[in-house]
This record gives sequence, C-alpha cells and structure tokens, in this order.
Amino acid sequence: MKQIKLIIALGFSLSLFGQEFTSYNEGDGLINNSVNCLALDMNDQLWIGTNSGLSFFDGNSWLNYNENSGLVNNLITAVFIDNQGLVWVGTDYGLQSYDGNDWQLFTEENGLGDDRINHINQHEDGSIWIGENNGLSVFDGNSWTSYGMSDGLPFGGVNYISFDSEGRAWLANSIFGALSFDGTQFISYDVNFGIINNNVRTVEVDEQDNKWITTGAGITVLDSDNQVSEHHTIILQLPPPDTLNPTVDLAFDSNGNPWVGIYVDYLVTVGGIAYGANNQWYGYTDAEGLVGPVVRDVVIDSQDIVWVATSSGISKIDPQNVSIYETKEKPLFTIYPNPSSEEFYINTSVNSGIITVYNSLGTIVSVVKLEELLNNTINLSQMAKGVYIVDLERDGARCRQLLILE
Repeated sequence: MKQIKLIIALGFSLSLFGQEFTSYNEGDGLINNSVNCLALDMNDQLWIGTNSGLSFFDGNSWLNYNENSGLVNNLITAVFIDNQGLVWVGTDYGLQSYDGNDWQLFTEENGLGDDRINHINQHEDGSIWIGENNGLSVFDGNSWTSYGMSDGLPFGGVNYISFDSEGRAWLANSIFGALSFDGTQFISYDVNFGIINNNVRTVEVDEQDNKWITTGAGITVLDSDNQVSEHHTIILQLPPPDTLNPTVDLAFDSNGNPWVGIYVDYLVTVGGIAYGANNQWYGYTDAEGLVGPVVRDVVIDSQDIVWVATSSGISKIDPQNVSIYETKEKPLFTIYPNPSSEEFYINTSVNSGIITVYNSLGTIVSVVKLEELLNNTINLSQMAKGVYIVDLERDGARCRQLLILE
C-alpha cells in the first residue's frame, strides 16, 4: 500500500513581516464589492465578476459592464479569457462571449446544456468547457455537446474544470467528489477512494501532473498515477470547532507553490489566503491586510502577483513584499522517531522556548518549557493515538511540526 503523507501545518505557524496588501473596492472603481470570480488576460489585466456586473482593471483605470452594457444578467458566476482574447462570462441565465465590441449569448435554446454556469475553461484543442449546475457542456466553436446523468456524470453538476498533461478533464462535484473524464468515461475519486471530503470545490493540476483537490475539509493531492499521496487539513488555523480548512480555490505561482483560499461561515465568519513552501503553510487573513475574510477566488499573474476575490472587494499581494521572519535563533526543530508509540525526541539548536502540543481538533493537550524537558523528550504515552501538532515558540517566532502517536 502506498504511504500517504498527512500534512497539518497551521497558517500562522511562522511569523510574517513586510507583506503589503493593496485592496480595491467600489470607492476605487470596482462595480460591486461582492466579487465571485477573477480572470487574467494575456496582458495580466484583470476581469472581475461580481454580484452587480463585470469590471475590467488594467492596473490604472476601470471599465464596468452590466445589463445596460449588454450583459444578460448582472450576477456573474464565472469569467474566463480564451487563447484568442475572447472574454467568456457565466451567469444563471446563460453564457456570453465578448470580443470587445459585441456580446454573444448561449443558452439552453441554442445548445447549452444548462443556463446556470459555474466554471469556464479551455482545452488545449481550443474547445470551451462549461461547468454547469446540472452538467457539463463543450463548445467546439460551432456546436455544443452536453453531458448529464444519463452519460454517467453524477448529480450535482460541475463546479470546476481543469486538464492534465494527457488532455483528460478533471471535474469538481460538490456531492460525489472529483471526476476524471476522457471524453467517454467519467471516473469518480471520492472518500471511498481516499480523498478527504466529497464536497469538492476545485481541482488544479500542477506541472508534475499532481491533482490538487480542494474540498470542504482541506486538500487531497493525487500523484501523476492518480493515487492519493497527501492530505493538507489545517492550512490556516481557524477558531474551534472549525479546525479543518474548507478550501475554496487554489492557484500555483511560477515556483510551483500553491496559493489556497480558505473560508468558513459557521459560528464565525473567518477565512484567508495561504501559500505552501518548504513543507510549511504561510497564511494571511484580514488581520494582516486582506480586504475581507470571505475568500471566493484566487488567480496569479505572470509576475507572481496574487489576486484574491472576496465579498468585500479584491486584494493584490505582491510577492516582493512577502517574506518569512527569520533570525539566527529561528527555532526550527525536528522530531524523531515519528511516528512513535510514546516518546518523541526534539532535535533543535535552541535551548529555551515554549513547547505546546495540540490534538487534531486544535485543543491544547500539553504546555511545557523546552528547558524543563528531560533530554528534550516528550512522553505522550497517556494520550490517545492520533495526529498531534508540536509548536515551539521563542522570542515571538514559532515553528510547528506534525507528530503521529501510534
């Protein structure tokens, strides 16, 4: 059986400094603060779908479009720019394309499978793929082909579409997990297969052909052979009981690092953006400058500038202003043996600090000073078997590592 890595890294586990957020809202020219979706054209200019229309931002000035400008409906659910520069806009009343002058409308009456649009993407063969509430439609430039439950597509429609190196489509379904589709057969990847949750929001494919599946309880990664290889369950620490991360979108920067949008609205409304590098997650919330906690979409331009859509506007994060706090005394540490049945040794270059142990629910189960540990050893023989997080904090800097008690 293939070993699966369970990665639980907390979003604020390393201190951050120097991040500069630029936020835009209605006061700056955005047509509406409640942003649902983003797309970048070939010039890194931003197209923004909102609850009250479509905005275009070239970095300096704004253009806004609504029903008076030709939109079939002001509530924009999806936006995409194809390889010819054509703008595609999805609503609950059909799909439109825009060439800079004219709008063309596609609905169920002229071939679209379902007027309620969730996502838009383009295959390498040039065809336009549409994820809908009740199915999937493909446009070859002349005619439509639609797929639904009678074709093997599960109930619940398609939330998101991406493509792997073989041209196979990967689809997100909010009820039955992720699906692959080769044009003939739908193959399901659900909790029975090993993904962390069936409520799949997006599937993104990286340069190594790994499939990153964002769900209502974190991320599952399938390797190039489509086998489960990793789970990422705590990317950004949220208040209990929302310790697992509902992930809403994911994009990769030029270094292959994933940037993930997280949002939950249960007892409190919390969310943010986190990026993964060096086996750690580094997180940002509205406390650090993000325009709002209700994150809905993430895109990254050719200069690695990250754009985040929220219900409060959009935020721009410049990679030149994102750093990780480091000092010569940064408390990095390793733990071994890991897994273990009772004792764990902490290997660290520092001789003082606070050790805090959390269980998988985010509850503190132990707090002790590093200098008080006998031979830098933690004994958890009285704890229940499972996954724990060990936090070492010193002089305001902190690092966290996963620990498995078996």
